[in-house]
Amino acid sequence: MRGTSLSILLAVVTLGCSAGIDPGSIARSQGVNSVPAASSQSVGFATSDSSGDIEWSDFEWRDATIGGRTFERGAVLVPVRLKGNPKTFWMQLDTGSDVSVAYGIPLMQLECPVRPVEGQEGFVGLSGTLGSCPFDSLRFFMREDFGDSLSEKETRPVIGTIGQDFLVEKVLLLDFVKARFYLADSTDGALRRLLSRASFVDLERRNNKLFVPVQIGEVASKDFFFDTGASLFPITTSKQMWQKLTGRKGTESSNVRVRVSSWGQEVVLIGAPAKGMLRFGELQVEHPMAYFDSTGSIDFSNWPFKTDGLLGNALFYHDFTVVLDLQQNRFGILKSE
Repeated sequence: MRGTSLSILLAVVTLGCSAGIDPGSIARSQGVNSVPAASSQSVGFATSDSSGDIEWSDFEWRDATIGGRTFERGAVLVPVRLKGNPKTFWMQLDTGSDVSVAYGIPLMQLECPVRPVEGQEGFVGLSGTLGSCPFDSLRFFMREDFGDSLSEKETRPVIGTIGQDFLVEKVLLLDFVKARFYLADSTDGALRRLLSRASFVDLERRNNKLFVPVQIGEVASKDFFFDTGASLFPITTSKQMWQKLTGRKGTESSNVRVRVSSWGQEVVLIGAPAKGMLRFGELQVEHPMAYFDSTGSIDFSNWPFKTDGLLGNALFYHDFTVVLDLQQNRFGILKSE
């Protein structure tokens, strides 16, 4: 399944899916000095308002509770309806996940067809709709004994994770400002017109991750991947790259320290603002917060493939619609209004 994806590492146990925090909020709450909130600057962006006949679906932000504090925008939950059950359920959208995952505990309570995938142990096939996009016999890894039991009190029951495999040969629009998304397997007239106004960079899908080119200060890299599962962390990287980006050692008292629990494992993230500006296509972010895992549980420098780390939603969710076009292998940005 996912292997060593950082999104799992950042998962908050009570949520059952990946979660992050607003670095500015943490800095302010802990009295940390010299940790400015990242601010974005855009040049000549078109807006995503003129969407024509695009059939948007709403997504939900799920809060995350860390250290007794609640932070908004901890995870992106998308609505799912499964064949054989009229109710709407929710799955986390996690582009850092190698595969889509079904949570065994709630799924076994549902009256819907669940069939093993022949020749692929641990995988099941599910059919239904994600937003307005139908899927048939989609492969999900069944994580048994995980997830929360379904309850009438739970208004947004989470039953799984939508991974990057779901997006292959599709186009996904994520409007973070209006909390809505659109997923399509063809580019009709309205979608084509909207995409024509986006600012794009190349996207490389390798090792089940979505890599994009980025420059942070003097460091240019094609080895950061976009991960909606690490929602509120702008940049997460290795300690060595973090030291290069921030000019710090990692022991400074002014660093931000965040304890998060993931699948029962506690990790401590160390954060500080990058020295320079992040440039991502035409997007510019001054001194974005960068983090590394001080426990060593996830060390990007030791991964079996080359990666410098990940980019989370926090870079985009105040102002932008993100376009993941896995038909033409490109990553786009539209200014939201």
